[in-house]
Amino acid sequence: MFKKWFAFPVVRVGSAALLILALVLAFPGTRSLAGELLNLFRVQHVTVVPVDFTGMEQLNGAVGQNISQLISESVTMQKKPSDPVNVASADEASQLAGFNVRAPQGATPSRISVMSGAAFTFTIDRAKAQALLNEAGRSDLVLPQEVDGADVSVNIPSSASLAFGTCPEPSKEGEAERERQRETGTSGSPGRIYKDCIILAQIPSPQVSAPASLDIAKLAQIGLEFTGMTAEEAAQFTSTVDWTSTLLVPIPKNAASYQQVPVDGVTGALIERPTDDAPQFALLWVKDGIIYTIGGLGDNSQKALEIANSLQ
Repeated sequence: MFKKWFAFPVVRVGSAALLILALVLAFPGTRSLAGELLNLFRVQHVTVVPVDFTGMEQLNGAVGQNISQLISESVTMQKKPSDPVNVASADEASQLAGFNVRAPQGATPSRISVMSGAAFTFTIDRAKAQALLNEAGRSDLVLPQEVDGADVSVNIPSSASLAFGTCPEPSKEGEAERERQRETGTSGSPGRIYKDCIILAQIPSPQVSAPASLDIAKLAQIGLEFTGMTAEEAAQFTSTVDWTSTLLVPIPKNAASYQQVPVDGVTGALIERPTDDAPQFALLWVKDGIIYTIGGLGDNSQKALEIANSLQ
C-alpha cells in the first residue's frame, strides 16, 4: 500500500483517508487496563519513521496473496464507505461530512468531495498470522499468544477533500478511464498530466477499540522488525511512541526525506520524495482532533504550507 501511495499519492481524492485507514489497521492505539474494552485512540501527533521495505518484497508473490486472503477473512464490515460525492462549497461539505471542513483563504478549489465513513471489526487469527510470518522466512518473530481471537473495532469518520489544479476524477469511472489510457498507451505520466494537482484531505480522528490485553507496542515492534529494523532499533523506537495518540507514518528509507515544520499553529511533518519524472510531497498535521494531509506531485511543497497556513 505504501509503495502505491508514494508512486502516485493523488490518484484518488480519498487517498489520504485511505492511508490513515491502513495505518490505523496496522497500529491501533490502546493501553493496558485489565478487564476493560478500550476506546481511547485519538490521533494527536504525527510521527514519521524511515523504514527499509526490502523485507516486504516477498509480499508480491504467494505470501502477499495469502496475507490478503487472511485479512479479507478476518474483517467484518459494519459500514462500507461510499464513492466520493462532489459538492459545491466547504459549507455543504461540512453539512455532509458532519464536521467543520476548512478551506484556504484566497484559493478556489477545482473540486470538493466528501467520502462517507466506514466501520469494521478485525479478528486476529494467531495461528494463521504466525504461519504467514514463518512462510515469509521470519519465524524468529513470534506473535504473543494473547492476540489470538482478539477483536479490534475501527470506526472511520467521513472525510472531505479539496482539489486544486488539474486532478484526476475521484470516481470508478475516472479510474477505469486512466486504466484504459495506460493499457492503450494514450496517456502521459502522472507527473506530466497532474503536475499542478494538490489535494487537501481532512478527517476526524478514527475511533479504535481493542482488548486491554492486546500489547500494541509489542505488535508494532514485530512489524518494524519485519520491515528491516533490528530488534534493538524497533524496541527503542516503540518505547518512544504513545500508541494511544500517535499516527505513525512509515516512509521508504533512502527514497524520501522528512522534516518537522510549524504549520497551522501546530507542528506537522513534511515528507518529500524527489524523482526525475514526478517529485512528490505530503504535509501531515493534527489540529483539534482533525487529521489533515496535503499531497501533490512536483517539488513545490511550499504551496502546501501556504495552503495549510491560510485555512479558515
